[in-house]
Amino acid sequence: MPPSESLSPAVADPDLAQVFAVAAQHADAVDREGRIPTEALQALREEKLLGLLVPRRFGGPELPMRAVANLCRRLSEACASTGLIFAMHHSQAAVAIRQTGDSAWHHALMEDLVRKQHLIASATTEGGGVGGSIRTSSCFLDRRTDGLHLDKGGAVISYSAAADVFLVSARRSEDAAASDQQLVSVMRDQLTLTPRGRWNPIGMRGACTDRFDLAARCSNDQIFEGTFAKAMSEAMLPTSHILLGSVWLGVAVSALSRARGFLRMRNRKGMPLNPIANLRLAEGEALVQQMRGMLAANVALYEDGVSQASGLDRMVSYNALKVGASELVVRITDIALRICGIQGYMEEGEFYLSRHIRDAHSAAVMVNDDRILGNMSSVVLGAPLERDI
Repeated sequence: MPPSESLSPAVADPDLAQVFAVAAQHADAVDREGRIPTEALQALREEKLLGLLVPRRFGGPELPMRAVANLCRRLSEACASTGLIFAMHHSQAAVAIRQTGDSAWHHALMEDLVRKQHLIASATTEGGGVGGSIRTSSCFLDRRTDGLHLDKGGAVISYSAAADVFLVSARRSEDAAASDQQLVSVMRDQLTLTPRGRWNPIGMRGACTDRFDLAARCSNDQIFEGTFAKAMSEAMLPTSHILLGSVWLGVAVSALSRARGFLRMRNRKGMPLNPIANLRLAEGEALVQQMRGMLAANVALYEDGVSQASGLDRMVSYNALKVGASELVVRITDIALRICGIQGYMEEGEFYLSRHIRDAHSAAVMVNDDRILGNMSSVVLGAPLERDI
């Protein structure tokens, strides 16, 4: 993906090939050691790729979502954990941009996202009585004369050790309903994270997603205008599903590329043709095209400000993308494994697929598909199936 096709001149011709090469070089170590991909994140910072969505009025390139989605895919082909962090960061950046409003504090934050290349993490889940639901909180924004006090128990936060900014959700006030939430941006030096046990997942190990008790002390000016529900529906849900879908597409493309390389190797060596394997490769490509089609449709829906699509159409489409992409990536990596056979089943070698397979299975449980379908079920029960395309 040449810079001229995907990035604006404001990004100053980043060396994308070098970034992808660094991510690929360290992908196995990141997976094996379960550590944050620090080398790739540093390369992203050096090439000014963490502020891509920031509007021009704040000094950013204001790239379209399509360009960021394509970068997510390419990064995920090299290292899925790096692609995942890149996707989650830009989804949070999209929320911050949408909620900035007239706040001078957040205007300065936007400028710092570009100038200092801040990495943003999400602290919008919570343990305790809300069961991990992102749309409800038991903690609240305690506005005092000395500033804002916020204590959040059991927050699940990815790549916390590398993040510079944390977007934290909480009830508007102590007497507010659990769903009456606002969002606050907290700088790293304004919070304390107390670990509640380290996760040791089988895939996406470089995301380093752990649970913490969070204590924040900051300025009341750091509270975003508007409700968290609005931020969720307008920015967080669509961008997270689009960008995570791009990550799964990258994993699928990488796995199928290894399978194609395996078949080409057999052909070069004059080994007998395997028509079943060739058929499976074609099937995998057809499924990859399905993923591309779903992503392209949802990117267009998100970027089209004059679309007549209803809120229902948008919600169903974004959620269907998330569920559909997480199912397809598993199918495609399985096809790749069947093509490569025992060489794909190994933990190393030119055609190994163990990392791809483990990463692919994270898709259905990171924001659980069953929870998404459960939320959709009552809505689609009364929705007409005959809606126009």
